[in-house]
Amino acid sequence: MNKTKIELLASIEKDAQNLTYKDGNLGRVKKRAEMLVKKIFGNNSDYIDTLKKIRFSPAMSWSGMDKSFYQESFVSGKKELINIINVMQEDLTLSNEIIEVSNEKIEGIINDKIFVVHGHNEEMKQASARFIEKISLKPIILHEQPNRGKTIIEKFTDYSNVSFALILLSADDVAFPKTDKVENAKFRARQNVILELGFFLGKLGREKVLVLFEQGENFEIPSDYQGVLFVPYDQEGNWKLAFAKELKAIGFKIDGNKLLE
Repeated sequence: MNKTKIELLASIEKDAQNLTYKDGNLGRVKKRAEMLVKKIFGNNSDYIDTLKKIRFSPAMSWSGMDKSFYQESFVSGKKELINIINVMQEDLTLSNEIIEVSNEKIEGIINDKIFVVHGHNEEMKQASARFIEKISLKPIILHEQPNRGKTIIEKFTDYSNVSFALILLSADDVAFPKTDKVENAKFRARQNVILELGFFLGKLGREKVLVLFEQGENFEIPSDYQGVLFVPYDQEGNWKLAFAKELKAIGFKIDGNKLLE
């Protein structure tokens, strides 16, 4: 929209540039300029008053006054008209840049909700949720949301409209290939957690998904999710900084002071 307005101002600037002394088009150009200002900036714009104050003839005249005074006044008024049109163009260009930057941020952030996909490790779940709250965002934990008579998949779909997903992989299951020996079994995250990891990768994209995994001996991390950020859940809390960094990268405003609390 702003680009069209800029084009309109460019056309009136061209008309102003082509004005010549006593060519008969001055009135038409002035009227069109005022009309565009009202249309673009509103009836109460200061630009309207500025346009009305531009003079194309001497403020005072007398009998026998040299024609050069009229010509100089016309040239001066023409320059003022062109200058104010240029200012309006810059005004719109700046507004357009601000809108584009804002849209880039909005494109990455649709709301303040972070979906927390979790297994059976209650400590990981609670620590993650409390940290999300501490940085003034809202954790979405599915079982904490009202059912309203919906199936699990319906409920999951309804609450998945988030800006980021935190996937918690904890050592909840033990598994091994049927061709292997039981003593070679490894700890794994629950199947529903892996399923939901894939869901959010498809819905949000890799840059809006972070996987936090439980550190432990013989824990198997999924190998099929290339490019996904896997961060170890450590007792020292280093995972919090990594998490906050990823949130900031997509446009969230994170208060650094809250990370130190």
